Amino acid sequence: MRLSSLFSYCPLVLSVLACDDCYGPRNDPAHIRRVRRMQPEAQDATTPPRAPLEWGQLNFLHTTDTHGWLEGHLKEQNYGADWGDFVSFSRHMQHKAGNLGVDLLLVDTGDLHDGNGLSDASTPNGRLSNLIFENVRYDLLTIGNHELYVTDIAYETFNQFSKVYGERYVTSNVQIINPGTGELEYVGSRYRYFTTDHGLRIMAFGVLYDFTGNSNVSKVIKAADLVKEDWFIDAVNFDEPIDLFLVIGHNPVRTTVSSSTFGTLYKTIRGLRPDVPIQAFGGHTHIR
Repeated sequence: MRLSSLFSYCPLVLSVLACDDCYGPRNDPAHIRRVRRMQPEAQDATTPPRAPLEWGQLNFLHTTDTHGWLEGHLKEQNYGADWGDFVSFSRHMQHKAGNLGVDLLLVDTGDLHDGNGLSDASTPNGRLSNLIFENVRYDLLTIGNHELYVTDIAYETFNQFSKVYGERYVTSNVQIINPGTGELEYVGSRYRYFTTDHGLRIMAFGVLYDFTGNSNVSKVIKAADLVKEDWFIDAVNFDEPIDLFLVIGHNPVRTTVSSSTFGTLYKTIRGLRPDVPIQAFGGHTHIR
């Protein structure tokens, strides 16, 4: 399981996103476990937290490339948390964000299966493990290449998984042939414009890298073509206020990686909206 978290504020517009009174205590007390875990066989982490988390006005918790590893990495004790632990952790963090009066957004950037027996024992892969994955209350998700290799999996994603999250499942450049109409349509939403609980107005896109190994029922639009489409330009120039562009993708976040298309997206958005912060979350490269 590839699990990462990022808790930060976007410093580019301090008047919008700065937060002077939402930091936790500087000297957190040590909490000693007084009772047995509900899962006695679960392993404790070998490395304690390095420092208390500092909260900003806008915070993120990001997962990617879980590939069915919902039981955790049993041979890597420090990465042994299972999906139930993460469900519990994410809900506690959402509750804490509410108490602090700040926003916490949960993001996932795809590749939910192919790599572990828990997800791959079903037909199609992920049919049963996705039901476990769906216990996390994500704010934004997008599709990975492993949701597109096989036609049955692509349709499972389109007909089932994407419907669980509705407009929160954003696939700006991935389409699929609707078997009912024979026409191409987007697997999820093209974009999502929303206002957070505490008033930040966000425009989000979900962009897969220029993947070419998909089955013939789906279509991946290249980023260079995506940014020229009228609907994309209209979304960037949306007629409602935008405090932040949030670009997520199963896509290397480092623009120096040859397969990354984030550079194209960044240049286009920045060229049209030079004063609005851009936050990106990637995936695919399996860098923890």
